[in-house]
Amino acid sequence: MSVEPDKSFTLGPLDAAIILREDGSLEASLPDMEADNVTENVITGAALIFALRDPEMFDLIHENFIKECMKNNISGANDD
Repeated sequence: MSVEPDKSFTLGPLDAAIILREDGSLEASLPDMEADNVTENVITGAALIFALRDPEMFDLIHENFIKECMKNNISGANDD
């Protein structure tokens, strides 16, 4: 799969973002929020960051993604 990414983007004050670098590292941007007022996108972003940093969770996500791609015949799913 070849996609030319946009080189820049703008985050709104309540947006969350995760950038997965080619070297395997990740960067994340989550807004500062009060614990009793956290939006769903921030909870989802934080959960994804947690899963990506946990080797067992990461492996489960990766394995399930590959299975679904193979089941749906999506090319490039197992390309390393």
